[in-house]
Amino acid sequence: MSRFISGYIEGYYGRLFTFEERIGIARKLGEIGATHYLYAPKEDTLHRRDWRKPYPTSWRKEFKTFLSAAKKSGVTVIPGLAPGLSYRYQSEKDFGSLLRKLKTFLDLGCKELALLMDDIPERLPKEDQNDFHSLGEAHALLLTRLRKELPGLRLWFCPTVYCDAFAELTSKNVSSNVYLHDLAIGIPRDVEVMWTGPNIISKRLAPADLNEVNRVLDRRTILWDNLYANDYCPGKIFLGPFLNRPASVCSASAGMMLNPTGLYQTDLFLLDLLGGFLRGENPKTVWSKTVRKLEIPPGFLKIAVMMSSPFEFKIPASKSIAALRKALKPLIWDWKSPLQREWYPYLYSLDADLRLLETGKNKPDVNWIRKKYSPIIAKYLYQSK
Repeated sequence: MSRFISGYIEGYYGRLFTFEERIGIARKLGEIGATHYLYAPKEDTLHRRDWRKPYPTSWRKEFKTFLSAAKKSGVTVIPGLAPGLSYRYQSEKDFGSLLRKLKTFLDLGCKELALLMDDIPERLPKEDQNDFHSLGEAHALLLTRLRKELPGLRLWFCPTVYCDAFAELTSKNVSSNVYLHDLAIGIPRDVEVMWTGPNIISKRLAPADLNEVNRVLDRRTILWDNLYANDYCPGKIFLGPFLNRPASVCSASAGMMLNPTGLYQTDLFLLDLLGGFLRGENPKTVWSKTVRKLEIPPGFLKIAVMMSSPFEFKIPASKSIAALRKALKPLIWDWKSPLQREWYPYLYSLDADLRLLETGKNKPDVNWIRKKYSPIIAKYLYQSK
């Protein structure tokens, strides 16, 4: 492969971009030198739940405009389909529906397509259990057939077992996982396979973390990085440096794709951090430069550690509570920008959480707790006081 793949995955739950926002993301990808935009939003019912239904003419028209705008930015859009919730692998009718839907994107001018079988049970549908050794074999045969029907097209695939942790649920490791073993036997050599690393959200992504899966699948996988994803914890947001992704990981992977938040301004911010990775720059330095470029108030530097990553969990010392709340105040009430509007609920919630740690005359009473928290949490918090 002549060029390292990099880009953005619209692949989260709970949010759906407008086409105007997608064009803006593609423009940012071009600015940072990234190559791809994977369209796979779980909230698009025609992408996943109702995958058999065709996209309406109006949607196809907007998507074509998006493709054209992305191309001007030097970015390739990969439309994806995720039929795994209801696909029947021995059904000619289902295969025909899938092929027709994929060919719709070819008619729009797409050169790359993705099949996503993530977040479904690692077992065959009841109707197919006597026809395949495993779901991995069924997926390999489906990909082989699609490759035959769609010659000359780059095909991407997200497997059902897409991280080490999933492989270990049913086996000792990646090498002994039946799904991956059977997938590896039959998958076409030129299919791009996506992988999230040791876990769904991986604390680190280094060459050693990919050696086993690359060997089993006999290819360099493309990293699907969920470091900043927050659809699994929508009350939190992660905005720290792009850490523990050394430049050396590029030697073991075919690409790095970021699946972030679905908050438009926030994701533009996070893509600047990805841009630093692609340029081989120090992630902390890139983060600091980006914060300054976006004119985020200095107080953010004082509270950022508490909104850094899913792997940072530090309860601040009592003596620092007042200073942290003081830093938060202008971020919540004085800073005005599109980015602040997206971050406001998280900043406000952080301030409320910090107040819970206050003691003495500043200790919150039951009425304040009831106002700020859900009935279940409020009852627990009050009882713990």
